[in-house]
Amino acid sequence: MMVHFLCFAQEQSMVRAYHQLEDFPFVLIADDPNDSLYEVSDSLFDAASRGIRFRVNSTELQPDDPFIRLYAEMLVPRLQSMSMELKQVFVRGAASPEGPYLNNVRLARERTRRLIDYINAQLGSYSDAGPPIRSTSVTEDYGRLVKMMGAARDADYGKVNSVWQSCQGDEACCKRRLMALEGGRVWRRLVRQYFPALREARVILLFARRQEPKPEPVIAPVDTMPALPPVSHVEVKEPEPVLVVADTVPAEEPVRYVRRHLIAARTNLVHDLLYVPQFGWAYGANIQLEYYPLRGHYTMNAGFTFTNHRHWQDYKFFQLRDLQLEVRRYFRGGGEFIGPYLGLYAQGTKYGIGFSKTKGWEGEGGGGGLSVGYTCRLNRKGSLRLELSASFGLFITRYDPYVYGNPFNREEDGLYYYEYYGNADNFQERNHRWTWFGPTNAGIHITYDIIYRKKKQVKNEE
Repeated sequence: MMVHFLCFAQEQSMVRAYHQLEDFPFVLIADDPNDSLYEVSDSLFDAASRGIRFRVNSTELQPDDPFIRLYAEMLVPRLQSMSMELKQVFVRGAASPEGPYLNNVRLARERTRRLIDYINAQLGSYSDAGPPIRSTSVTEDYGRLVKMMGAARDADYGKVNSVWQSCQGDEACCKRRLMALEGGRVWRRLVRQYFPALREARVILLFARRQEPKPEPVIAPVDTMPALPPVSHVEVKEPEPVLVVADTVPAEEPVRYVRRHLIAARTNLVHDLLYVPQFGWAYGANIQLEYYPLRGHYTMNAGFTFTNHRHWQDYKFFQLRDLQLEVRRYFRGGGEFIGPYLGLYAQGTKYGIGFSKTKGWEGEGGGGGLSVGYTCRLNRKGSLRLELSASFGLFITRYDPYVYGNPFNREEDGLYYYEYYGNADNFQERNHRWTWFGPTNAGIHITYDIIYRKKKQVKNEE
């Protein structure tokens, strides 16, 4: 069992004592529940705090993170068995030094916010008015890097500490010199060995035991009135009935929910309002369905395009059946799926196209490639969205040209024939092949959620 006694100094130099909760060094229990102001030094925070580790260039919480399992499966049930009040929360988020500096500023701030949101969601019931939260963000935590190397008695500790001290807190200077140290050998080892531990948001929780309200003393009234002379007869009246009004219990604040996409229907206006040179308007129907998970970045999309134009009098045809499957990765996940995305798609197509008596083709094709796009909201709830997209890849088709009338005797007998001049017994379909590599699709999409889920809203949810 590990129990340490810690002290927190107030501005008036008064000392307040706390002890760590057994098996949970980042949870401190107040000896005096009436204390109200606390300070935590950097050295104490580094020694006692615990937190969530993030992946490289990510601010998303991982459900399998060891701290989350410890917190949800062990700490919360433990606290539920104790009469505790959450007094204060200290949170600090950080980013490891690799990567652009401005991006590290964003990562540190968002990681701090993610942990605060998680704490609020899990422990909101332990504080009547919401715990005061004191948070900081460290962009590139060289100070903690040096402390970890010193604690581990790392062979390169002296070199790294000398660089940090000589730069006097200048993070750009420290990064530049460390990356150049010994031709980059030390930096590469730091990235591999120490930097993962710097991608954390850590916390210290301060609790106090709830005090049971003391009953107010009952003071018996002293009779100061003089005694009355005896009365021979006193008429006693029945007491008036007293209506007792029960205390009104304030209604609990209703639980608020936010919408989360589940399945959305989408149409591509470029396909719906298609104009084809030498043919004209080829209106069609495009329908897509996209599935969104509750969290993460990846979605699955399936789309089908159908057109069926037959202008007999002009010898023009435009008949198209196209199926496309796509996996998308949105850069902004967390159940929102808004902004830029990248995708991988595969498609299969069957078509019959004719522009005149002598220009017609029939065939099948398929291919795949990369798609890029951007999605934005069109209404406040986010259920209606606008999307722009483009696709690039490989498309391979096998086809046969056809003409109006008999190609041998040029007789227009009202029928269409394959444009083939060999022996009819040797004819096989799809004698021609065409391969294309480049832009394959473009889209202006309107998306609407046809099925959505409700998720309990978390305080300060971004």
